[in-house]
Amino acid sequence: MTDHAPGGGAGAPASATRYILRSRLLRGAFLSLVISGIGMSITAPQITLFLVEELHLTDSQAGLYFLTNLIAPITGYIVGSLSDRMGSRLLVFRISAVAGFVGWALMAVAMQAWMPFAINMLLLSGAGAGAAQLQAAVRDELNRAPTPADNGVVAVMRTAMAFGWVVGPVLGAVLGAMLGLRPLLFLTGLSILLSLVPLIGARAVPPRRGRESEIRMPQTDEALGEDAFEAGGDAPVPASGVRTARRRSMVPLLFFTAIYVLIMCGETVKLAYLPLYMDRGLHVDAAVRGAIIGLQPLIELPLMLLAARLADRFGVTRVLMVGAAMAVGAHVSYASAAGIEPHIAPLIVGQLLMAGVIATFGVLGITVAQRLLPDRVGTASSVFLSAYAINAALGGFVGSVGAAWLGMPHLFWIPAGIAALGAIALIVLGSIVPLGSPRR
Repeated sequence: MTDHAPGGGAGAPASATRYILRSRLLRGAFLSLVISGIGMSITAPQITLFLVEELHLTDSQAGLYFLTNLIAPITGYIVGSLSDRMGSRLLVFRISAVAGFVGWALMAVAMQAWMPFAINMLLLSGAGAGAAQLQAAVRDELNRAPTPADNGVVAVMRTAMAFGWVVGPVLGAVLGAMLGLRPLLFLTGLSILLSLVPLIGARAVPPRRGRESEIRMPQTDEALGEDAFEAGGDAPVPASGVRTARRRSMVPLLFFTAIYVLIMCGETVKLAYLPLYMDRGLHVDAAVRGAIIGLQPLIELPLMLLAARLADRFGVTRVLMVGAAMAVGAHVSYASAAGIEPHIAPLIVGQLLMAGVIATFGVLGITVAQRLLPDRVGTASSVFLSAYAINAALGGFVGSVGAAWLGMPHLFWIPAGIAALGAIALIVLGSIVPLGSPRR
């Protein structure tokens, strides 16, 4: 398959890395995502321990902390709308990063049990929403200067975040033991502040404002279908390939975000209960448990790049459908482990499938969200990425109910059913609204 540059001639297969290296903004965004990803992931596995050991909350009280993440969609909408109106994605990101630094610094010195709850709702939720504006800035840049490897560029950006989550938890465990939990929280805030350094001197393309925005796309059947959806009929396509898109409703974006929550909420269930099941139910050695859990993030990195290539070849919608089916298969594998010998075999299969789910939706989901609301990319990015917080809250509830009702490993049948509902909803949405990026 030969890619064609926007200007015309055929050339070698496009390299996303090459386009990132050429762009000051894309280079800075990549490094910033790596730094902030490491910073956030060194604390995420330790926050419950901090609440219990330093602030003396009970286990159940500490679990309530994650319910404050439900404020994230509201904060995300506010910050995203502000980004779209201000015309400066990077300014919003910088303000949010400073808020994140202040929030984690305050968390490190918190002495009252209520303080982490208030800090997360008032400061850290805004920091997370602001980080989504980097993704919006990347999309603005790709709209300004389209490449034959747009999906690949987004995939590489997503691997930057994933790399941070591969390195961070191990680093956090070591630093937490050496320095203590409070200094570790301060280091998280410092890393968020340091994530601004790679973007010094970078200039983002101002987002297009108003009720209409021009989106450069190749003239493909999929693109023509999108015009029909927007205009309510056959839309004329100028010879230049530049089409005017009407301002869209947020309903498809919200529906797609809800689908993502349904498909991904089982990841929280797995993180919470699969290690317990391997330990208490299967009596798996600690080293083997760690290898099985660590297998997924290692596989995610190459699969993300593969997902981008498959999307370019077969279309985004088809790849997302496969990802949804893998989510169902992953949880079925976990739930079936007790009846299959050796028991760890279905667990490994489940981890491989779940890596595919995160690779497909992690890379392509943000692209679909931005295309569903192209005239408000900042809002689309923040709303979609706020689903991570909803996943954590919903997954925690599902796991708690499932553990009490079905026990392990049968509780995984619940997220399998929820993911199946998400897959059906994705088929319905895909039949109504064009989801995929135009093939080049």
